[in-house]
Amino acid sequence: MRVKTIVVSVLAASLVYSACAQGVFGGGQPRQGQGGQAQRGQGFGRMMGAGMAGMLLQRPDVQRELNLTEQQKTQIRQMQESMRTAMQEMRNMPPQERRQKMEELRQKNDPTKVLNETQKKRLRELELQAMGPTAFLQPEVADELKLTQEQRSRLQGIVMQQMQQLREQFQGGAGQGQAVQNFQQMREQAEKQMLEVLTPAQREKWQQMQGKPFQFEGGRPMPWGGMGGFGQQGRPRGGSGFGGGGRGFGN
Repeated sequence: MRVKTIVVSVLAASLVYSACAQGVFGGGQPRQGQGGQAQRGQGFGRMMGAGMAGMLLQRPDVQRELNLTEQQKTQIRQMQESMRTAMQEMRNMPPQERRQKMEELRQKNDPTKVLNETQKKRLRELELQAMGPTAFLQPEVADELKLTQEQRSRLQGIVMQQMQQLREQFQGGAGQGQAVQNFQQMREQAEKQMLEVLTPAQREKWQQMQGKPFQFEGGRPMPWGGMGGFGQQGRPRGGSGFGGGGRGFGN
């Protein structure tokens, strides 16, 4: 994998953090003077989670964990192919029309529709495990944890600091191996700081929300990635589908 691809992933991470931060830290309502900007950020946060669900459902290890039937796997593959074809056809659309069409496609090809309630519950737990504390950026997660406005503000500060570190990483021109190592260290540090913002009761609730720990093959995926990330040896594990065509970094 080339350093250029790492840079693209880092920039994608910055966009994810930026858009989600705008939506969550207002406590689910736009702040004074923000107008529709906060609401758009909230929508992006929800889309991030939806992309993670579709990405996870393409992974063989997750499919085994959910005990998907062959019929369910086929339905998910068909939705994935439908999404890819439609996205290619949308390339020349105006941005606003493309966003509207994308939302329609996501609803039409929602892979969770083929799951039963038990599978949906477990998939949600796996989503939260895969996203880690980044899930706090989702309005529904922040609300379920009952984050205060002060906590949301502190989390925003951590996210903005992480964005700055990502930009510096991009500008530094580090080699591939060093870039991956630095990125993993930054992520671990940011997630630790985000967890420290929670109260003991909130951290206990967060653990409950994640359910039984699951070991992702090749390392934990990231919310903006493709099917996988960098495994323990730093090898890329990529793919595209419901979550987009990018790649991310795992543990």
